[in-house]
Amino acid sequence: MKSLLKFITCGSVDDGKSTLIGHLLYDAKLLFADQEKALILGSKVGSANGDIDYSLLLDGLMAEREQGITIDVAYRYFTSSARSFIVADCPGHEQYTRNMAVGASFADLAVILVDASQGVLLQTRRHARICALMGIRHFVIAVNKMDLIDYDPHRFVGINRDVNALCAQFEPSSLKVIPVCATRGDNLTKQSKNTQWYQGTSLLEYLENIDVEAQRINKDFTMPVQRVVRPNASFRGYSGQIETGSAKVGDEILVLPNNETARIAQVYVADRNAKCAKAGQPVTICLDREIDVSRGCVMSSSKKPEVSDMVTADILWMDTQELVNGRSYIAKCGTMTIPATVMDIKYKIDVNTGQHI
Repeated sequence: MKSLLKFITCGSVDDGKSTLIGHLLYDAKLLFADQEKALILGSKVGSANGDIDYSLLLDGLMAEREQGITIDVAYRYFTSSARSFIVADCPGHEQYTRNMAVGASFADLAVILVDASQGVLLQTRRHARICALMGIRHFVIAVNKMDLIDYDPHRFVGINRDVNALCAQFEPSSLKVIPVCATRGDNLTKQSKNTQWYQGTSLLEYLENIDVEAQRINKDFTMPVQRVVRPNASFRGYSGQIETGSAKVGDEILVLPNNETARIAQVYVADRNAKCAKAGQPVTICLDREIDVSRGCVMSSSKKPEVSDMVTADILWMDTQELVNGRSYIAKCGTMTIPATVMDIKYKIDVNTGQHI
């Protein structure tokens, strides 16, 4: 089974996010015939000099095509010879930052675009910080529009230095800076002759090979139960997505909050009986004995999992009403919905600078 990488594209407005993903799909021949035909026909209406407008593959709303900007998050599913991908193309305009945050909430990796002619902008910093707040630890910085600076390596080195200084604040697990040109396809699917001074991999090759699962797999097994599966009287399974670690037949697990133990009798990945499964996979697990398990319960391989009714968290607050001390809210905890109360707000974080206010 091919591994899955979930990533987003983000950055300042007009940095070329939709064009980059569209051209990558086009060059890698990952489009269906009808999609390619619709792209060519759509590009004849309104595009400059009749050139292919690769952004049309992702900007599907009428308002997006009229204004030439991304407004809503556009999801695209594709598979290369090495890996399966889900990409969320996020809007760059400040007005739609909330939409971008929603896209970041599902991703393992962020591709942040930087306009080579403008460098790191305020919105670039804002998006990078939001990605870090949403738990993303793998970053790719695509320095786009290299053609506008005549593929100047010195300008690229300067932007590379600025990017490293910005991302150092988030302590990422990985950081890769790639010079690209979304309209011409430089370094998207293969190395470009225009940047012979760049010795790294193309964007697609890097995305195909980066390991984003290692940190989640090398931990104790945890899985919040999403639903109990009872197709007939002889089968009882518990479905959910493995968050950390791995599950294999014979492992002893602890089920919270009832603190009952059992051993894994069967593991199903989709409808396929498997001996084991790992973090990120949706599975159905059958146990060797009947115990009380329902939606919201958590399965764990740890003998003494840390349990608490109070937590400290960084919260990206997007409601129009302010977060208030002492007020009760509804919290989503794994697959369980529970009442929660804000005890104390320690400080606000300036999303542009990271300063504590």
